[in-house]
Amino acid sequence: MSEVVLLPSLDSLPAIYRVLETETERVVALRFTGDSTASDCIFMDEVLMRTVARVHRFGVVYAVDLRLVPQAAQRFGVQPWRTFSLQFFFRARPLKVDAGTGDTAHLTRPVSSVRQMVDLFEVVYRQAKRGKGLAVAPFRLSTGA
Repeated sequence: MSEVVLLPSLDSLPAIYRVLETETERVVALRFTGDSTASDCIFMDEVLMRTVARVHRFGVVYAVDLRLVPQAAQRFGVQPWRTFSLQFFFRARPLKVDAGTGDTAHLTRPVSSVRQMVDLFEVVYRQAKRGKGLAVAPFRLSTGA
């Protein structure tokens, strides 16, 4: 039986700010949700949990429950009705990711595999280290058309 690894969670705005300010050499991904039991959120959390060990040198992931930190939705531009929203930061600066969905500020569709998520972290990290605020994902997420 495999051990269940949970994403570390941040339960206040000061905790979020502290992480963003203290992580100066790694990309920080914040996974926001208002419903952690939604199927897309559960799937994305599983992908993220399996990704964490592979990107630990250059990336870290935290969960933010919007029911506990509702002010985070307004502060980070998250739409609380979405099942989840993933946002990347480097040195406390938000990073944009073009995955073909039209929304570059947040990923709101599940990434289908751990390999894709690792590749995404690598691209985001490389662009962030170069001082770029936009990374183009090495894949396209379906827009559900």
